[in-house]
Amino acid sequence: MSDWNPTTLVRVDHDHDRRNADSRSGSRFGSYVSARTAELDEEDRTDRAEFTAWAWRIATPPVMSPGYIDIRPDLSITFDRDEDGDPIVKVTVPLPHRALARERRPGYEVGDWDARYSLNEGTYAQLWAPAYIKRTTVLASATMLVPAKDWTLFVPSDRAEQLVDDAQQAVEIAARLINEYVGPQVADLLGAS
Repeated sequence: MSDWNPTTLVRVDHDHDRRNADSRSGSRFGSYVSARTAELDEEDRTDRAEFTAWAWRIATPPVMSPGYIDIRPDLSITFDRDEDGDPIVKVTVPLPHRALARERRPGYEVGDWDARYSLNEGTYAQLWAPAYIKRTTVLASATMLVPAKDWTLFVPSDRAEQLVDDAQQAVEIAARLINEYVGPQVADLLGAS
């Protein structure tokens, strides 16, 4: 699997999915999809936005952990629908003080996000609130809401026997589109473009 980079926010983990599947299904994600069909209403079965949001929830933590979709450790990414039912991607980006404009940084010594307990090291380490608060701590983050209404999302069939394949295609296409459209925006926000 390739390393993360400024515009790669999500990726599909086919290898882990196959290696950890039971012998009957051949896909760990497929087993999760099959077990959660009751969560998908019949009319939502062919709605591209609702179907992709349903499959994304299954493919990512906390439902699947580790997920079929890997999310870059420094981010939180969900695929959902807005109040009008249009698809939307929500990206939460913790912003260490160094990412803030100098005039927006606190003028006194404050605590910040902590990467010390992260399982991931390097540029894209997961950031945590400090475990021990000994001074005022300012935890800044940005939440990007990116409309996906004009994206060419996967259109699922209405055939029950295609459900697992449809779910895999829906999240794989959504992952590609997130990297393509949202990746450059996140890179720009973090000054990595």
